[in-house]
Amino acid sequence: MVRRAQQALGLGILLFAFAPIYRIMDTSAEAPHREVSVEVAEVTLQLAWWGTIVIVLLAWLLARLLPSRLPRLVGDRAVTWIDRPSDGAFALSLGALSGMLALSTGRALYRGFFTNVDEIASAIQARYIARGMLAGPISEAPDAWLIPNTLMVTEGWVSHFPPMHLFAMAALTRLGTPMLLGPLFAAALAGFVALSLPRLLPERRGLARLAAAAVALSPFLLFLGGGSMSHVSAGAFGAVALYAALRARDGSAWWALGAGAAVGLMVSDRPLVGLVLGSVFTLGVWVPHATRAAAPSATWIASRAGLTLLGGAPFAVMLGWYNSRLFGSPLTLGYLAAFGDHHRLGFHMDPWGYPYTLAEALGFTSSDVLSMGIQLLETPFPVTVFIGLYLLTIIKLPRGMGVLLAWATLPVLANGYYWSHDVRMLFEAAPAWIAISVLAAAALARGEGSANRWVGDMATWAIVLGVVGAVAWGIPTRWSSYGWSQETIERITPPQPPTESASIVFVHTSWNERLSASLQGTGGVRQDTVITALRRNTNCQLHLYSLARDAAAKGTRGVALPAADLDQIPGTPSDIQRPPAPAGATLRIRPNEVYPDSCIRQLRADRFGAVALAPLVWQGDLPGIEEGLPLYVRDLGPEKNRRILALYPDRAPFMFVPKVPDAAPEIVPYAEAMAILWGPAPATTEP
Repeated sequence: MVRRAQQALGLGILLFAFAPIYRIMDTSAEAPHREVSVEVAEVTLQLAWWGTIVIVLLAWLLARLLPSRLPRLVGDRAVTWIDRPSDGAFALSLGALSGMLALSTGRALYRGFFTNVDEIASAIQARYIARGMLAGPISEAPDAWLIPNTLMVTEGWVSHFPPMHLFAMAALTRLGTPMLLGPLFAAALAGFVALSLPRLLPERRGLARLAAAAVALSPFLLFLGGGSMSHVSAGAFGAVALYAALRARDGSAWWALGAGAAVGLMVSDRPLVGLVLGSVFTLGVWVPHATRAAAPSATWIASRAGLTLLGGAPFAVMLGWYNSRLFGSPLTLGYLAAFGDHHRLGFHMDPWGYPYTLAEALGFTSSDVLSMGIQLLETPFPVTVFIGLYLLTIIKLPRGMGVLLAWATLPVLANGYYWSHDVRMLFEAAPAWIAISVLAAAALARGEGSANRWVGDMATWAIVLGVVGAVAWGIPTRWSSYGWSQETIERITPPQPPTESASIVFVHTSWNERLSASLQGTGGVRQDTVITALRRNTNCQLHLYSLARDAAAKGTRGVALPAADLDQIPGTPSDIQRPPAPAGATLRIRPNEVYPDSCIRQLRADRFGAVALAPLVWQGDLPGIEEGLPLYVRDLGPEKNRRILALYPDRAPFMFVPKVPDAAPEIVPYAEAMAILWGPAPATTEP
């Protein structure tokens, strides 16, 4: 039965490596996240097939023409050499190497910028936490600062993320080194994996260390480690939990206290994967050990389980306190406060207004696993091929492999129950996938599970070709794809106003972004509704609705809300069109739609293009944090901007906006920009 389950898993992994399962997703409606996922998967699938075919043919040819003794000898020598250092020296060396490579990636590739709005939202709240505040004080004009993944609560302006990553970010911000967060956690991840794998796989100690080296050098882990995503910190906490659990298995039960603390850190960083892997790293390690013949009793497990709960309890209390303080209930995460029940686990309508069913779960998972197979080591073929073939052919798995398989596969299954997908969501499982692929490749190269020596020879040359392909093509190609374009650099580099005094820079964002901020900030509309409303209404229609909603909120009598489609259903109405728009702007119109003066004014203001606020706002001063930097704020038009100018009368105002179509944005004197972009106020002044 176990053997059949193992083979079924191997067959499933091979199917996910080569079958276009993702095509079962419905992309007929306007669903950008699904369309992008399928497009990426199609390109990746072509690479997987052609890369595998070419490598197999070349490996077959080399196996026929050249002896495989030399690469095998090199491999055996490498395993012997890598097993010589002490555990501590080996772990410290790999940790330092991985941390330095991640730091170099952040500096050379990302140039010190955040690459994702998740990082930006987290960094903003972390700056407040570093100052002793849980939230930012922007209650006077939230629409001037709100960006994606942030929301207004009673406490103030916060991100919607769990607290532990934010606290870690705040600690480094306090030290003046916030960009070290990813590299430090990447170093910790590599170091503790290096300590854990030889303990987990005592029968394959040398190969376990080789697998740890592959983890430390993995491009997938390093590209994320060069940034500041919570996946990296959660992955590091998980590696600590596994090491402590292994020490508790082999020695004192008190190590379980540390395992529990690490699991608590992981859960309060990334709750779903923390709960899943926390169970794997503790009970998944101890139960098999206790059930073997002459192994410890149930009391042995109970003592360690109790200490684990004790170690994790303070972090559970902290998470509950944080959620209660900001979001109203110990069990209410920020995601739910921002998006409502549409952000919960399970199969239901997602926050974009599309159904997330078992078919979507399977399709997205297919895309994620397919991409991961290539990106883990950037080989020309999915390294998951080795794993699939290994599980199909090997008769007996080495001790510890069960934990590795659970570590690799359970997060994939758990994430299938969650509507948000991206290959980075599998980051915490990546070390296990890498380790299994190294062990599987070595086993196939040695001919384990097959009596045909050509299989071993071909596997050996496939490994060599995979390494060469990754170094010569895969890694450089991925590196260049992640690099900033010059146009993007011009839009995310903070402009320096031509003044020595304090300044405030109004960033001219798009009409869509202004609408989103207004609906959420002053209108109190939840983010999931805003997302759908932007797709199902024209800009002008939603603008008029927003104006009326603002007026009603201010107590203006006799204000009737105009029609607006706020239904959270898939797609866009068939009569809405998207004509060409200036750079950075998105326009939705209906044929023969009549624009009142206020809409014409909004449209005209975007004629030279628009700039996003999020990449700039975190790089300057923030409300309540004065450090002598420019204060970046959203341009909402001269009338609404007066609120901001009144709050900061001592700051010289400027505008960051393109001066001609398709040009790079530049600093423009505020009065000049107002006159050019917005002109005189319409007859009916906007509230």
